[in-house]
Amino acid sequence: MASRSGDDCLFCRIVRGTVASHVVHEDEHTLAFLDINPAADGHTLVVPKTHAQDLFDIDADSAAAVMRSAKVVAAQIDLALAPDGLTVVQSNRPAGWQDVFHFHMHVVPRRHGDRLVQPWAPRPARPGTLDDVARQIRQA
Repeated sequence: MASRSGDDCLFCRIVRGTVASHVVHEDEHTLAFLDINPAADGHTLVVPKTHAQDLFDIDADSAAAVMRSAKVVAAQIDLALAPDGLTVVQSNRPAGWQDVFHFHMHVVPRRHGDRLVQPWAPRPARPGTLDDVARQIRQA
């Protein structure tokens, strides 16, 4: 999928201020704002101010800046909302559940018994699979 920036990218427009948002944190490199389709009250998106489509497209310094801001936002959420826990999600490409193609992290406050569920059930790997996959990744 082609990288969309400028007028075509919703998050670029939010960064520029041409689309309204509820900003909770901003610094030189990032912007954090409430998700308009929240999984929970306080669900916040943290984005780089420069466009990058996903984790494969973003440079390491911008990715680090997003993580630093996610940590700040997590602390703000913890103080303001006192959640029982917190889930941080970063998705890439449609098969990875990305639906806005501007790199972003979800910072989601959690409550015991909330409606969110784990995206997979842990189960042991098939014999030999871990060795094979680790070898493939190392060789890439």
